[in-house]
Amino acid sequence: MILPDTAPHRRSQRLLEPFAVSAVVVLLVASGLISFQNTRRLRLHTDLVSRSHELLSVLRDVESDLRSAESGQRGYVVTGQEIYLGPYESAMKHLDVAMRDLEVISENDPVKQAELIELRKLVAQKSDELAATIDLRRESGFEDAQLVVATNIGRRTMESIHDQIVDFRRTEELLISEREQRAATTYWLALATGLVSTIAGLILVLSVLYMVQWNRRRAEQFAEAIETERDQLQATLDRVRSLESDKERLDKYMRTFLEQIEDYAIFAMDADFRATTWNRGILKVLGFHEEEFIGKDVRSLIFTPEAQALGIPDAEFAAAVAAGSASDDRWMMRKGGKRFWASGISSVVRDRDDNVVGYSKVMRDLTERKRDHDALAELAARLSESDRRKNEFLATLAHELRNPLAPIKNAVQLMGMSKLDDESEELRQTMARQIEQMVRLIDDLLDVSRISRGKINLRKEVTDLRSVIKAAVEASNTFITEKKQHLKVDIEDKSVPVNCDPARMTQVVSNLLNNSSRYSDANCLIELGLTTETRNDGKEWATILIQDNGIGIAPDRINEIFQMFAQVDNTLERDNAGLGIGLTLVKTLAEVHGGTVSASSDGIGKGSRFSVCIPISTESVASSGEIDADLSTPFRSFKVLVVEDMAALRKIMASLLTKLGHHVEVAESGSTAIEHLKSYQPDVIFSDISMPGMTGYDLVKQLRKNPATAQIYMVAMTGFGQSSDRKTARESGFDEHMIKPVDITKLQDLFTKLAKQTAN
Repeated sequence: MILPDTAPHRRSQRLLEPFAVSAVVVLLVASGLISFQNTRRLRLHTDLVSRSHELLSVLRDVESDLRSAESGQRGYVVTGQEIYLGPYESAMKHLDVAMRDLEVISENDPVKQAELIELRKLVAQKSDELAATIDLRRESGFEDAQLVVATNIGRRTMESIHDQIVDFRRTEELLISEREQRAATTYWLALATGLVSTIAGLILVLSVLYMVQWNRRRAEQFAEAIETERDQLQATLDRVRSLESDKERLDKYMRTFLEQIEDYAIFAMDADFRATTWNRGILKVLGFHEEEFIGKDVRSLIFTPEAQALGIPDAEFAAAVAAGSASDDRWMMRKGGKRFWASGISSVVRDRDDNVVGYSKVMRDLTERKRDHDALAELAARLSESDRRKNEFLATLAHELRNPLAPIKNAVQLMGMSKLDDESEELRQTMARQIEQMVRLIDDLLDVSRISRGKINLRKEVTDLRSVIKAAVEASNTFITEKKQHLKVDIEDKSVPVNCDPARMTQVVSNLLNNSSRYSDANCLIELGLTTETRNDGKEWATILIQDNGIGIAPDRINEIFQMFAQVDNTLERDNAGLGIGLTLVKTLAEVHGGTVSASSDGIGKGSRFSVCIPISTESVASSGEIDADLSTPFRSFKVLVVEDMAALRKIMASLLTKLGHHVEVAESGSTAIEHLKSYQPDVIFSDISMPGMTGYDLVKQLRKNPATAQIYMVAMTGFGQSSDRKTARESGFDEHMIKPVDITKLQDLFTKLAKQTAN
């Protein structure tokens, strides 16, 4: 604050007293004006009171007219006589006059005009309702009009009008009371004005004397306040200078900090993408010195030519404008055209008016990380290829193992169809068991391949879980009995329907039984139980429990036994060891059925427990009528051609089919088979797939093209058993796909099915 000049200050003090005298004169004049104004106001209040009474009278007329019109309308509705419409029409005319009077009375009062608008709307609504009811009575009769009256719309509208008029009247009565009070107040105010003005004049004169002294003291205080304000202003200015100095120091610190960062290129640009700042990271990452970078268009400096041709720089900055920032990971270019993999972010800079004034960018060199990532991707591709080759190897291995097994198994089956002495029969059964064990190991190897590719296919149907357990017991009982072990089965009497693949679920139970037998000594007890329970969510579950008193499982190995190729016992004694894939298959098959499997053991030498939980189906088990029908189908002999390049299997297969009662001829290749078909018309052809010269696929395609051989039932007989192999066989034209070694039971089922189709 600036101190006033001394002379002007004294001049203002001298003029203060005349001003006070002038104030006395002004007070007297004002007193006269106030008296005149009070008289005029008194007359105004009187007029307003009179107008309010007139308004109340008109409101009463409005309500009365509405009720008269309503009475006339009701009389006409009830009687239907036009005479009742006279009072109605008279009341409506008088109502229009009353509403216009209300509008005239309220034209200078905005509050009343607002209330009048609502009242006019209600009156119009009531008038329309009265007229509509009369028209309805005249056109449609009493019943329709009575229905409208019964809705009470008119009564509710009349109540709303009444409430509006009551509010209008109450407001006006309050105004009348208030205006009468104001008139009285104005009268007494006029009387008191003279006395007050006189007293005020005396007080004002005395106040002048006091004012002189007060102004003097006030001036002294004012001077002191000015001095204090001056000191405070000086302190504020000093503080501002200090803050400005701190800001400059902080800005310098930040510039120095950013300039010293070497791992990140950090810079700002103007709205035309020209660089405006530089740091050491730009030299390290991009290779540009400050004078080479500042003022240059960044887009042409750091983006590759192909990126510029594709418009990537403009697209990136446009994305930053739209979203505030934009990330980018791509190949960029440093000084000299050398490329590097950069990861960065571009941000937009705006002013207070939200206009784009520039951009900022932070980027770093991640070339080494990119190379590592690419190397990992290449390694993953190689591992994937290695896994594919492994699966192909397993499939080929299974095929090559099945080829020599096929004639052996068929020969053993053929021997079983002849009467043998006890010693030979025992040897035959031993060979049969070992062959089945080999087949099971081959199937497990293929299942490993399917698991690794996630391609285990299920053929689900609602099956009684007890029949699954029975089939598993039959499959494993020979293995358990051979080791002189005991199997105790305890299952519920009632049916336990589950939606499962019976073959796969049988494999689960059989693998667990074989596992318990394999890791238990002679005379050990293996227990198999089946129970059901209802869980908290209301769903029913079946639990298969298999426990033994064998070698047990160490506590630290419980979580490992379901892993691929895991072994419970890693000792060098391999007589009882498996491949380490059975429990992995159990876990996978249980899970794809929506179930779970768990294992527990009290430790080494204390046995083990395995439980499989499967949800129970709400559907019932399918009827066995179709099976009974199959069993009743009469036997029929078929003409068969076996196409197989392996002489031993060809001979054994022919002997086996002949033993089953069919007429069989053989061919060692596809071309030989075609020649053979010129003089021999078989009903069924069993063909190998992998044959020299013409494959089984080529053979079936050629036969399907020839009308003379197109209807022959074709069965693929191969060691390849993947889902893709079955699909390829179907697409090539085969009717059936059988995996070597072919079981005699499956052959009998096939011919039974064909005999049934022929009979039908």
